[in-house]
Parts: sequence; C-alpha cells; structure tokens
Amino acid sequence: MADPAREEVLERLRATGQDRRTLERADAEGRLATLPVELALGGPGKYTLTQVAREAQIDPRFLRKLMQAHGRPDPAPRERIYTEDDLEYGRVIRGFLDAGLPREGILEVARVLGQGMSNTADVVRQMIADLLLEPRDTEFTLALRYADAAEQLAPQMGPLLEYLFRAQLREGVQRQLLSDEERQAGEIAGSQEVAVAFADLVGYTKLGGRLATEDVGRIASRLAELAGAATRPPVQLVKTIGDAAMFISPEVPPLLGALSALVAAVREEGEEFPAVSVGIAYGPATPRGGDWFGATVNVASRITDAAGPGHILATEEVAAAAGEPHEWKKKRRRSLKGVDGRLRLLSLELGDS
Repeated sequence: MADPAREEVLERLRATGQDRRTLERADAEGRLATLPVELALGGPGKYTLTQVAREAQIDPRFLRKLMQAHGRPDPAPRERIYTEDDLEYGRVIRGFLDAGLPREGILEVARVLGQGMSNTADVVRQMIADLLLEPRDTEFTLALRYADAAEQLAPQMGPLLEYLFRAQLREGVQRQLLSDEERQAGEIAGSQEVAVAFADLVGYTKLGGRLATEDVGRIASRLAELAGAATRPPVQLVKTIGDAAMFISPEVPPLLGALSALVAAVREEGEEFPAVSVGIAYGPATPRGGDWFGATVNVASRITDAAGPGHILATEEVAAAAGEPHEWKKKRRRSLKGVDGRLRLLSLELGDS
C-alpha cells in the first residue's frame, strides 16, 4: 500500500523542479525523506570545491582550510557537496580579503563560529525534534513536518543571529578600551591583566551512575543557565563545558559578586543539585579564538580542584585587588598540580554558607 506522506513528499519535490533522476538518486541514497529539508536550508550540493573557489576568486587551498575550520566535510576531487549558499559565502569571504582582513584571522574566526554554530544547530534540532515528533510517525510524515518548520523558521534565523552578533560585538568594543601603550604601538597587547575563575559542580561525574543521561544533561544545562544569570558586565562568561563554567573580568570585585551569586543560586536548587566549587586567580592571560590561555588560567583551574563544595578559593593577588567589604580566611600554603611553588590561598567568607 502506497504511503500518502511519501507521495506528498514526491509531489512537493516535483513542484520545486526536481527531475526524476534526482529523485531516484535521493531515494537510492536514503535521502528522499530529508530532501525537502535540504532544499529549504540551501538545497542539495551542486558545486565542487574548485568551482566555488573559481567563482569566488579564492585560492582552493585556502577555501578547503576555511571549510574544514567550519567543520564542513572534506570533499573528494570533483565531489559536488556545495550549495548556492556556499557559493555566496565564498563571495563574502572574497570581500573580506579585499578589505584587507588577514587569512589567518579569518580562519580563526571560522573555527570559533563553526564550533558555536554546531552547538547552536544541535540545540535547535533537538528542540524541533521534541516539538514535532509524534507517536507512530513514519519518516515521511515527520519529513513533511520538518520541511514546513524549516520553511517557516529558516528565514528568521539570519536576522536573529545577526542581532546577537551585533549586540555582542558592540558590548565587547565597549569593554575593550585600548590602553595608551596599545595606541602608541598600533597593536593589541598579547596578554591582559585579568581575574580568571572556574566554577565546577562537585561530584558531577558520579551522577551518571545513579541518574538518567537526560537528567545529568539537564543539570549541566541548569548550571549554564545559572552562570549566565549571575554574569553582569564587566564580567564575561567565557564558556561552559559540562560541569564547569569559566569567567573572566578585568576587575575583581564584580567577579566576586557574580561568583557569590552563582554559589547562592546553586545552593537554592536544593540537595539533589550538586554543590559548586570556585577557584580564582589574577594575572596575565591571553585571549585567543574566543578563549583565554596562560599560567593564570591554569592556576585558577587548579585552585578550583582544591576548593571545597560551596566555597570560593582565591590567590593573594585576588584578595588584594578585591578591597572592601570582602572578608577572607587564610588557608595554609599548598602545592597545586602543574603549578610551581606553594601558594597561599584564601577563602572568601560567604553569608549563610
């Protein structure tokens, strides 16, 4: 018995101009159900990497590196995996190169965007799947719903992402006022004096033994939500990775305020939610590719490992820069893995702890 949903998919595809050969090939490759979504999100592959490079007037070797930086597949010679969107993307990159942007810089931006967009796409796909999936669906009934959703939502994603990018770029420029030395030198300093902090959920890795995977994932998502809610400029939430969040701030007091708020918010989640431990260090760190690197980052991470549940542990430099009204309790000097010498650490006195 013919599947009515399959017939509707075929009818839609024919209406978009797909010929019989294209439909037969998609069917043989198991892509017939997903082809309507492909068309709504840029269409099937039509161009080889060489063709895109030639049309955009870009070196094919650079274009291949760029696509790999984005996390796109590495095509075989003459393999047609690139779409009209890819062709337009190549022309945009050509414009960036003509404007004088360096190739290495473009590749670095591509890597960061690729990672971020991959995570964003995963979240959007999961949200749509949870919304659209119904009991006893066939692949074609689900494909029709996906195609409808893609046609409605895809045009809205561009303006949304553009808005978020412009807002983040604007706020970042406001935060990063160039120093006199940088203006005289005509370049950004390689490192900056900042406070770096990590907040880790205590015992998170053991939760997998007694909780469902979905529940463990929800706890990680909740930490990211709480970390974001606690963050206010000039404090920046750099990233969240599973059971940990990383923060950066040019000033210590606002960072202590954000971290104290996070510890309190985690405590309010109740006994079933893991406690959070926090470590802070202050010193030079280097921004690169949306992340931060250097000895200060490493020290902050190691201090976090040493901090107890619900505690904020910091170096003497952090306490000195904190000022009033923060109160600290000195801890014994201790050695930290990967850190030279023995550090004097201090614990921030928190109310109702």
